[in-house]
Amino acid sequence: MTETRWSLDRHDLRSFNPSRLTLVRERRALTKQGLAELCGVTRRAVTSWEAGDVDAPPVDALADALDVPPEFFYADDAPQVEESSVSFRALSSVSARQISRVLAVSSLAIELGAWIDKHYGTPSVDIPDLADMADLPPTLAAEQVRSIWGLHQKPIKNMITLLERKGVRVFSLPRPDREVDAFEFTFEGRPFVFLNTSKSAERMRFDLAHELGHMILHKGSKKNLSRQTEQEAHEFAASFLIPADELHAQVVGKLRIDDVFKLKAYWKVSAVAMVERLYQLDFITEWTRRQWMIDLSQRGFRSAEPGGMDRESSKLLSELFRMAREDGWSIKGIAADLGDNAKDLDALVFGLAISALPGGRQTAPPVSGHLTLVR
Repeated sequence: MTETRWSLDRHDLRSFNPSRLTLVRERRALTKQGLAELCGVTRRAVTSWEAGDVDAPPVDALADALDVPPEFFYADDAPQVEESSVSFRALSSVSARQISRVLAVSSLAIELGAWIDKHYGTPSVDIPDLADMADLPPTLAAEQVRSIWGLHQKPIKNMITLLERKGVRVFSLPRPDREVDAFEFTFEGRPFVFLNTSKSAERMRFDLAHELGHMILHKGSKKNLSRQTEQEAHEFAASFLIPADELHAQVVGKLRIDDVFKLKAYWKVSAVAMVERLYQLDFITEWTRRQWMIDLSQRGFRSAEPGGMDRESSKLLSELFRMAREDGWSIKGIAADLGDNAKDLDALVFGLAISALPGGRQTAPPVSGHLTLVR
Protein backbone atom coordinates (compact mmCIF):
# COMPACT_ATOMS: atom_id res chain seq x y z
CA MET A 1 0.00 0.00 0.00
CA THR A 2 1.21 3.51 -0.81
CA GLU A 3 1.11 5.48 2.41
CA THR A 4 -0.52 8.89 2.40
CA ARG A 5 1.81 11.76 3.28
CA TRP A 6 0.00 13.90 5.83
CA SER A 7 0.56 17.58 6.44
CA LEU A 8 0.80 18.95 9.96
CA ASP A 9 -2.53 19.52 11.74
CA ARG A 10 -3.36 22.75 13.53
CA HIS A 11 -3.16 20.83 16.85
CA ASP A 12 0.39 19.58 16.41
CA LEU A 13 2.02 22.03 18.84
CA ARG A 14 0.17 20.33 21.70
CA SER A 15 1.07 16.94 23.11
CA PHE A 16 -0.65 14.06 21.34
CA ASN A 17 -1.60 11.25 23.76
CA PRO A 18 -1.16 7.90 21.96
CA SER A 19 -3.10 5.98 24.63
CA ARG A 20 -6.21 7.95 23.63
CA LEU A 21 -5.86 6.67 20.07
CA THR A 22 -5.74 3.07 21.27
CA LEU A 23 -8.71 3.75 23.54
CA VAL A 24 -11.02 5.08 20.84
CA ARG A 25 -9.88 2.52 18.27
CA GLU A 26 -10.87 -0.22 20.71
CA ARG A 27 -14.13 1.60 21.50
CA ARG A 28 -14.93 1.44 17.77
CA ALA A 29 -13.97 -2.27 17.74
CA LEU A 30 -11.38 -1.62 15.05
CA THR A 31 -8.16 -3.52 14.52
CA LYS A 32 -5.04 -1.57 13.67
CA GLN A 33 -5.43 -2.82 10.12
CA GLY A 34 -9.04 -1.61 10.05
CA LEU A 35 -8.04 1.87 11.18
CA ALA A 36 -5.17 1.90 8.71
CA GLU A 37 -7.58 1.19 5.86
CA LEU A 38 -9.90 4.00 7.01
CA CYS A 39 -6.98 6.42 7.03
CA GLY A 40 -5.32 5.15 3.86
CA VAL A 41 -2.07 4.22 5.60
CA THR A 42 -0.24 1.05 6.55
CA ARG A 43 -0.81 -0.93 9.73
CA ARG A 44 2.77 -0.04 10.67
CA ALA A 45 1.84 3.64 10.66
CA VAL A 46 -1.01 3.05 13.12
CA THR A 47 1.30 0.98 15.31
CA SER A 48 3.80 3.85 15.34
CA TRP A 49 1.11 6.37 16.25
CA GLU A 50 -0.14 4.24 19.16
CA ALA A 51 3.40 3.57 20.36
CA GLY A 52 4.10 7.29 20.52
CA ASP A 53 6.88 7.04 17.96
CA VAL A 54 5.40 9.88 15.89
CA ASP A 55 5.24 13.34 17.44
CA ALA A 56 2.47 14.67 15.19
CA PRO A 57 0.06 12.05 13.82
CA PRO A 58 -2.72 13.29 11.48
CA VAL A 59 -5.13 14.20 14.26
CA ASP A 60 -7.88 15.72 12.11
CA ALA A 61 -7.96 12.65 9.88
CA LEU A 62 -8.02 10.33 12.91
CA ALA A 63 -10.82 12.38 14.46
CA ASP A 64 -12.89 12.05 11.28
CA ALA A 65 -12.21 8.33 10.96
CA LEU A 66 -13.02 7.59 14.61
CA ASP A 67 -15.85 10.14 15.06
CA VAL A 68 -14.39 12.05 17.99
CA PRO A 69 -13.35 15.70 18.26
CA PRO A 70 -9.63 16.36 17.68
CA GLU A 71 -9.36 17.50 21.31
CA PHE A 72 -9.99 13.91 22.37
CA PHE A 73 -6.39 13.01 21.54
CA TYR A 74 -4.87 15.71 23.76
CA ALA A 75 -6.58 14.75 27.01
CA ASP A 76 -4.91 12.94 29.89
CA ASP A 77 -4.82 9.16 30.04
CA ALA A 78 -8.31 7.73 30.46
CA PRO A 79 -9.17 5.65 33.54
CA GLN A 80 -8.12 2.04 32.98
CA VAL A 81 -10.59 -0.73 33.80
CA GLU A 82 -8.85 -4.06 34.25
CA GLU A 83 -10.56 -7.06 32.69
CA SER A 84 -9.93 -9.02 35.91
CA SER A 85 -12.14 -6.55 37.84
CA VAL A 86 -15.20 -6.98 35.62
CA SER A 87 -17.98 -9.54 36.10
CA PHE A 88 -18.32 -10.61 32.48
CA ARG A 89 -20.81 -13.39 31.83
CA ALA A 90 -20.75 -16.02 29.10
CA LEU A 91 -17.10 -15.30 28.34
CA SER A 92 -16.89 -18.26 26.00
CA SER A 93 -19.12 -16.38 23.56
CA VAL A 94 -17.46 -12.98 23.94
CA SER A 95 -14.51 -12.13 21.71
CA ALA A 96 -11.36 -10.40 22.90
CA ARG A 97 -12.25 -7.45 20.66
CA GLN A 98 -15.68 -7.13 22.31
CA ILE A 99 -14.08 -7.19 25.75
CA SER A 100 -11.61 -4.47 24.72
CA ARG A 101 -14.50 -2.42 23.36
CA VAL A 102 -16.62 -2.54 26.52
CA LEU A 103 -13.58 -1.80 28.68
CA ALA A 104 -12.97 1.29 26.52
CA VAL A 105 -16.64 2.26 26.85
CA SER A 106 -16.34 1.77 30.61
CA SER A 107 -13.55 4.37 30.69
CA LEU A 108 -15.93 6.91 29.17
CA ALA A 109 -18.55 6.07 31.80
CA ILE A 110 -16.00 6.67 34.55
CA GLU A 111 -15.08 10.03 33.02
CA LEU A 112 -18.76 10.98 32.83
CA GLY A 113 -19.21 9.89 36.44
CA ALA A 114 -16.32 12.13 37.46
CA TRP A 115 -17.90 15.02 35.54
CA ILE A 116 -21.17 14.42 37.40
CA ASP A 117 -19.38 14.41 40.76
CA LYS A 118 -17.56 17.62 39.84
CA HIS A 119 -20.74 19.55 39.01
CA TYR A 120 -23.51 17.85 41.03
CA GLY A 121 -23.75 16.06 44.35
CA THR A 122 -24.85 12.43 44.14
CA PRO A 123 -25.50 9.68 46.72
CA SER A 124 -22.45 8.19 48.42
CA VAL A 125 -21.74 4.47 48.16
CA ASP A 126 -23.74 2.33 50.58
CA ILE A 127 -23.13 -1.30 49.61
CA PRO A 128 -23.15 -3.66 52.62
CA ASP A 129 -19.86 -5.39 53.38
CA LEU A 130 -20.61 -8.98 54.37
CA ALA A 131 -16.95 -10.03 54.47
CA ASP A 132 -17.33 -11.22 58.06
CA MET A 133 -20.11 -13.53 56.83
CA ALA A 134 -18.10 -15.15 54.05
CA ASP A 135 -19.80 -18.52 54.52
CA LEU A 136 -23.30 -17.04 54.28
CA PRO A 137 -25.32 -18.74 51.50
CA PRO A 138 -26.38 -16.39 48.67
CA THR A 139 -30.05 -16.60 49.66
CA LEU A 140 -29.31 -15.50 53.23
CA ALA A 141 -26.93 -12.80 51.99
CA ALA A 142 -29.80 -11.39 49.92
CA GLU A 143 -32.06 -11.39 52.97
CA GLN A 144 -29.33 -9.64 54.97
CA VAL A 145 -28.96 -6.89 52.35
CA ARG A 146 -32.74 -6.40 52.27
CA SER A 147 -32.73 -6.06 56.05
CA ILE A 148 -29.80 -3.60 56.13
CA TRP A 149 -31.48 -1.45 53.47
CA GLY A 150 -34.87 -1.58 55.21
CA LEU A 151 -36.65 -3.15 52.24
CA HIS A 152 -38.62 -5.60 54.36
CA GLN A 153 -40.46 -8.25 52.33
CA LYS A 154 -42.23 -6.18 49.69
CA PRO A 155 -41.55 -5.93 45.93
CA ILE A 156 -38.81 -3.52 44.91
CA LYS A 157 -40.47 -0.68 43.03
CA ASN A 158 -37.52 0.33 40.85
CA MET A 159 -34.19 -1.52 40.84
CA ILE A 160 -32.25 1.19 39.02
CA THR A 161 -33.44 3.85 41.47
CA LEU A 162 -32.62 1.61 44.44
CA LEU A 163 -29.04 1.03 43.32
CA GLU A 164 -28.53 4.68 42.37
CA ARG A 165 -29.67 5.70 45.85
CA LYS A 166 -26.97 3.39 47.18
CA GLY A 167 -24.29 5.12 45.13
CA VAL A 168 -24.10 2.72 42.19
CA ARG A 169 -23.58 4.24 38.74
CA VAL A 170 -26.00 2.52 36.34
CA PHE A 171 -25.40 2.91 32.60
CA SER A 172 -26.85 1.40 29.44
CA LEU A 173 -24.73 -0.68 27.08
CA PRO A 174 -24.35 0.79 23.59
CA ARG A 175 -26.11 -1.31 20.98
CA PRO A 176 -23.00 -3.03 19.53
CA ASP A 177 -22.01 -4.30 23.01
CA ARG A 178 -25.19 -6.07 23.99
CA GLU A 179 -23.84 -9.55 23.29
CA VAL A 180 -21.65 -9.01 26.35
CA ASP A 181 -24.74 -8.75 28.58
CA ALA A 182 -24.87 -6.94 31.91
CA PHE A 183 -21.68 -6.55 33.94
CA GLU A 184 -20.31 -4.67 36.93
CA PHE A 185 -17.04 -3.47 38.38
CA THR A 186 -15.83 -1.12 41.09
CA PHE A 187 -13.49 1.76 40.29
CA GLU A 188 -11.91 3.76 43.11
CA GLY A 189 -14.65 2.63 45.47
CA ARG A 190 -17.56 3.44 43.15
CA PRO A 191 -19.60 0.50 41.76
CA PHE A 192 -20.61 0.64 38.09
CA VAL A 193 -23.27 -1.51 36.41
CA PHE A 194 -23.93 -1.70 32.68
CA LEU A 195 -27.30 -2.98 31.41
CA ASN A 196 -28.43 -4.59 28.18
CA THR A 197 -31.51 -2.47 27.46
CA SER A 198 -32.71 -4.68 24.61
CA LYS A 199 -34.03 -7.12 27.22
CA SER A 200 -37.46 -6.97 28.82
CA ALA A 201 -37.91 -4.79 31.89
CA GLU A 202 -38.25 -7.87 34.08
CA ARG A 203 -34.99 -9.37 32.83
CA MET A 204 -33.19 -6.06 33.28
CA ARG A 205 -34.31 -6.01 36.92
CA PHE A 206 -33.01 -9.54 37.42
CA ASP A 207 -29.70 -8.56 35.79
CA LEU A 208 -29.34 -5.67 38.24
CA ALA A 209 -30.00 -7.97 41.19
CA HIS A 210 -27.54 -10.49 39.71
CA GLU A 211 -24.80 -7.85 39.44
CA LEU A 212 -25.57 -6.67 42.96
CA GLY A 213 -24.99 -10.29 43.98
CA HIS A 214 -21.51 -10.15 42.45
CA MET A 215 -20.79 -6.89 44.33
CA ILE A 216 -21.81 -8.46 47.63
CA LEU A 217 -20.54 -12.03 47.20
CA HIS A 218 -17.51 -11.69 44.94
CA LYS A 219 -15.70 -8.49 45.88
CA GLY A 220 -12.25 -8.00 44.40
CA SER A 221 -10.93 -9.82 41.35
CA LYS A 222 -13.55 -11.26 39.00
CA LYS A 223 -11.07 -13.19 36.87
CA ASN A 224 -12.03 -16.49 38.53
CA LEU A 225 -15.77 -16.18 37.92
CA SER A 226 -17.12 -19.63 37.23
CA ARG A 227 -20.39 -21.43 36.81
CA GLN A 228 -20.52 -21.67 40.57
CA THR A 229 -20.11 -17.94 41.15
CA GLU A 230 -22.65 -17.23 38.41
CA GLN A 231 -25.07 -19.61 40.11
CA GLU A 232 -24.45 -17.89 43.44
CA ALA A 233 -25.24 -14.48 41.92
CA HIS A 234 -28.34 -16.01 40.32
CA GLU A 235 -29.54 -17.39 43.66
CA PHE A 236 -28.87 -14.04 45.31
CA ALA A 237 -30.92 -12.25 42.65
CA ALA A 238 -33.89 -14.60 42.97
CA SER A 239 -33.93 -14.29 46.76
CA PHE A 240 -33.41 -10.52 46.66
CA LEU A 241 -36.30 -9.93 44.26
CA ILE A 242 -38.66 -12.60 45.65
CA PRO A 243 -38.17 -13.07 49.41
CA ALA A 244 -39.01 -16.60 50.54
CA ASP A 245 -40.94 -15.67 53.68
CA GLU A 246 -43.33 -13.35 51.88
CA LEU A 247 -43.86 -15.82 49.05
CA HIS A 248 -44.70 -18.56 51.56
CA ALA A 249 -47.24 -16.24 53.16
CA GLN A 250 -48.64 -15.31 49.76
CA VAL A 251 -49.13 -18.76 48.21
CA VAL A 252 -52.06 -20.72 49.56
CA GLY A 253 -53.31 -24.00 48.11
CA LYS A 254 -52.39 -25.68 44.86
CA LEU A 255 -50.80 -23.47 42.23
CA ARG A 256 -51.89 -23.24 38.61
CA ILE A 257 -49.92 -21.69 35.80
CA ASP A 258 -52.31 -18.73 35.74
CA ASP A 259 -51.09 -17.96 39.26
CA VAL A 260 -47.59 -17.53 37.85
CA PHE A 261 -48.73 -14.49 35.87
CA LYS A 262 -50.28 -12.87 38.95
CA LEU A 263 -47.20 -13.55 41.04
CA LYS A 264 -44.72 -12.39 38.43
CA ALA A 265 -46.64 -9.12 37.96
CA TYR A 266 -46.64 -8.57 41.73
CA TRP A 267 -42.91 -9.22 42.14
CA LYS A 268 -41.95 -7.54 38.84
CA VAL A 269 -39.97 -10.50 37.53
CA SER A 270 -40.19 -12.61 34.39
CA ALA A 271 -42.57 -15.56 34.22
CA VAL A 272 -39.57 -17.88 33.80
CA ALA A 273 -37.87 -16.46 36.91
CA MET A 274 -41.11 -16.84 38.85
CA VAL A 275 -41.44 -20.51 37.92
CA GLU A 276 -37.80 -21.13 38.86
CA ARG A 277 -38.32 -19.46 42.24
CA LEU A 278 -41.43 -21.55 42.93
CA TYR A 279 -39.43 -24.66 42.10
CA GLN A 280 -36.47 -23.60 44.28
CA LEU A 281 -38.80 -23.21 47.26
CA ASP A 282 -40.57 -26.54 46.62
CA PHE A 283 -43.92 -25.06 45.70
CA ILE A 284 -43.93 -27.13 42.52
CA THR A 285 -42.35 -30.40 41.41
CA GLU A 286 -39.71 -30.89 38.74
CA TRP A 287 -42.38 -32.34 36.44
CA THR A 288 -44.63 -29.28 36.91
CA ARG A 289 -41.68 -26.96 36.37
CA ARG A 290 -40.85 -28.71 33.11
CA GLN A 291 -44.45 -28.60 31.87
CA TRP A 292 -44.87 -24.96 32.74
CA MET A 293 -41.63 -24.03 31.01
CA ILE A 294 -42.88 -25.73 27.85
CA ASP A 295 -46.15 -23.80 28.17
CA LEU A 296 -44.32 -20.49 28.67
CA SER A 297 -42.08 -21.18 25.69
CA GLN A 298 -45.12 -21.79 23.49
CA ARG A 299 -46.60 -18.48 24.66
CA GLY A 300 -43.41 -16.58 23.80
CA PHE A 301 -42.09 -16.05 27.33
CA ARG A 302 -38.69 -17.59 26.68
CA SER A 303 -37.54 -14.83 24.33
CA ALA A 304 -39.71 -11.93 25.56
CA GLU A 305 -42.22 -10.96 28.23
CA PRO A 306 -45.65 -10.54 26.59
CA GLY A 307 -47.73 -7.93 28.41
CA GLY A 308 -44.79 -7.06 30.61
CA MET A 309 -43.99 -3.90 32.52
CA ASP A 310 -42.35 -0.76 31.13
CA ARG A 311 -38.57 -0.69 31.23
CA GLU A 312 -36.99 1.16 34.09
CA SER A 313 -34.65 4.04 33.38
CA SER A 314 -32.29 6.15 35.43
CA LYS A 315 -34.05 8.74 37.56
CA LEU A 316 -30.71 10.07 38.72
CA LEU A 317 -29.49 10.72 35.19
CA SER A 318 -32.86 12.14 34.17
CA GLU A 319 -32.74 14.56 37.09
CA LEU A 320 -29.11 15.35 36.35
CA PHE A 321 -29.81 16.30 32.74
CA ARG A 322 -32.84 18.37 33.79
CA MET A 323 -30.62 20.34 36.17
CA ALA A 324 -27.85 20.56 33.57
CA ARG A 325 -30.31 21.98 31.03
CA GLU A 326 -31.42 24.60 33.55
CA ASP A 327 -27.75 25.44 34.14
CA GLY A 328 -27.25 25.96 30.42
CA TRP A 329 -25.52 22.72 29.48
CA SER A 330 -26.23 20.86 26.26
CA ILE A 331 -25.17 17.29 25.54
CA LYS A 332 -22.65 18.76 23.09
CA GLY A 333 -21.39 21.02 25.85
CA ILE A 334 -20.89 18.13 28.26
CA ALA A 335 -19.19 16.11 25.54
CA ALA A 336 -16.96 19.06 24.66
CA ASP A 337 -16.04 19.48 28.32
CA LEU A 338 -14.94 15.84 28.28
CA GLY A 339 -13.37 16.17 24.82
CA ASP A 340 -15.57 13.35 23.56
CA ASN A 341 -18.48 12.40 21.32
CA ALA A 342 -22.06 13.36 22.28
CA LYS A 343 -23.56 10.26 20.65
CA ASP A 344 -21.25 7.99 22.63
CA LEU A 345 -22.33 9.69 25.85
CA ASP A 346 -26.01 9.40 25.02
CA ALA A 347 -25.66 5.68 24.29
CA LEU A 348 -24.44 5.22 27.88
CA VAL A 349 -27.29 7.11 29.57
CA PHE A 350 -30.41 5.34 28.26
CA GLY A 351 -30.82 7.95 25.52
CA LEU A 352 -31.74 10.51 28.17
CA ALA A 353 -29.16 13.14 27.31
CA ILE A 354 -30.21 14.07 23.80
CA SER A 355 -33.92 14.12 24.72
CA ALA A 356 -33.28 16.18 27.86
CA LEU A 357 -30.59 18.48 26.46
CA PRO A 358 -31.72 19.66 23.02
CA GLY A 359 -29.62 22.81 22.96
CA GLY A 360 -28.21 25.50 25.18
CA ARG A 361 -24.77 26.77 25.94
CA GLN A 362 -22.02 24.60 24.53
CA THR A 363 -18.94 24.93 26.71
CA ALA A 364 -19.28 27.60 29.41
CA PRO A 365 -19.27 25.92 32.85
CA PRO A 366 -22.50 26.11 34.87
CA VAL A 367 -22.83 26.66 38.57
CA SER A 368 -22.48 23.35 40.41
CA GLY A 369 -25.63 22.00 42.02
CA HIS A 370 -26.68 19.27 44.41
CA LEU A 371 -28.48 16.33 42.87
CA THR A 372 -31.12 14.56 44.91
CA LEU A 373 -32.73 11.34 43.82
CA VAL A 374 -36.49 11.47 43.29
CA ARG A 375 -38.43 8.49 44.57
